[in-house]
Amino acid sequence: MVMDTTWVAGTILGALELGPGDPADITAILENPRDREALIQRDPSLATRDLTEYLCRNIDVGRVEYWSKQVTADLAADAAHVVIAGTPEYPSILAKSWDAPPLLFIRGQIMTPRAVAIIGSRDTDDAVLSAAHFVAGELASDGHTIVSGLAAGVDTAAHQGALDAGGHTIAVMGTGIRHVYPTSNAGLAEQIAHRGAVISQFPPDAPRTGTTFLRRNQVIAGLCQASLVMAGQDRSGSRHEVEQALSYGRTAILWRPGLANQTWAADLNQRGLAHFVDDVDEVRRILKETS
Repeated sequence: MVMDTTWVAGTILGALELGPGDPADITAILENPRDREALIQRDPSLATRDLTEYLCRNIDVGRVEYWSKQVTADLAADAAHVVIAGTPEYPSILAKSWDAPPLLFIRGQIMTPRAVAIIGSRDTDDAVLSAAHFVAGELASDGHTIVSGLAAGVDTAAHQGALDAGGHTIAVMGTGIRHVYPTSNAGLAEQIAHRGAVISQFPPDAPRTGTTFLRRNQVIAGLCQASLVMAGQDRSGSRHEVEQALSYGRTAILWRPGLANQTWAADLNQRGLAHFVDDVDEVRRILKETS
């Protein structure tokens, strides 16, 4: 049965309202052809797992219609599109992550081959910000896609460095695609949408919460072959992202000038889980060795 993509997106968003666990549970349904068909048709007789049957029996068609109309209107207004897990358009490297989201809202074009995350603190010194801009520009010039989180500080410097070098960058949002945070980066988001991609796993009008940025970090890590952390405290989003990257079997790189005094970073290095670097050529060497 062929369905309009926005109707499928509406079905997924309706299912997420009912799902008792992680959104990745819905991703697993979408990646199984039989369960995917069962969910879209809301036919429990086709289901191969308990969750699919539960959703088929309980999903409210009114909520599916609501979300489908909402998605259609929002995407038309923002020249965006939606990509569903289990389809060829879904980034293959992200699909390998054990907690990949079931859908992505996208403005622009995703290019994930040779993608590298460059992340760090919102509040850090000018030397680290300058280094983030420079390293991003150099790697983008080499043909790497620079992925970051559109936050103030290091993320902004990394995105801008890639753009200034004429390269490709992806901004992963911790809000819906229509709510840029911080608002001061609205102009940057527009540049990225025209020369890269802005993506979100959340409904287009969704606000930020205490957990959405952690879920954003999972997507940043999942899209990339490697993550370079420029700065970050012990209980920071940067540490969370690099630990996610390691859980996916990806490469973790630590900028020594910004992290030398952080115990958590030194521990990862001493355990052989992450590499300290002092310049972009060391980053290049590690990327080449682990590609």
